[in-house]
Amino acid sequence: MSETLRAELRAIIQDGYLHLHPGIELADDDDLLALGVIDSLGFVELVEQVEERYGIAVRDIEITEEHFGSIAAIARFVESRR
Repeated sequence: MSETLRAELRAIIQDGYLHLHPGIELADDDDLLALGVIDSLGFVELVEQVEERYGIAVRDIEITEEHFGSIAAIARFVESRR
């Protein structure tokens, strides 16, 4: 898995969501929903950002915690779609 991709995704999450949760240091496998970093609306916004930034289309059925629940999961999903 590309470290550059994970760093980009971490930056998206830190810039867009972590400012609301000071003190949280995210590991690549941390569950974004369980930690409260992202709520359901944030989840949808994150999917839109990933689609736009990486030029991929995400089907509704693919919007799951398995694919978008952590930085590592998102990176795996993006790499699988490239």
